Amino acid sequence: MNKRSDPIVLAEQQVAEARTAALAEYQAARVKLYRHISSPALIGGVLLGAIAVGYLTLSRGKPKRLVYQGSPGAWTRVVKTVQVLLPLLMALNSATKTAHRPRASISERAE
Repeated sequence: MNKRSDPIVLAEQQVAEARTAALAEYQAARVKLYRHISSPALIGGVLLGAIAVGYLTLSRGKPKRLVYQGSPGAWTRVVKTVQVLLPLLMALNSATKTAHRPRASISERAE
């Protein structure tokens, strides 16, 4: 080779090495960023923040409700609460009764 092509070849090698090093750094940064983005703490924080922002934006536009004379009394609210909770309590009660009932064993069923 002549003396003029040696610096060009050396420069091309340096460029190729720099390109390889830059690509390796990019891949490492990409893996690190993906690991941070996919963490449950970050995802939960983003969801919680979005819910908080949505709540604040939606609740700010509504006027505060004043107490009207036509509003239901305390007993009416208690009755409505019982109407909602009674079926749930009955379902819970029946579920716990079936869980406590002894089951027949396989040998008893065969007889």
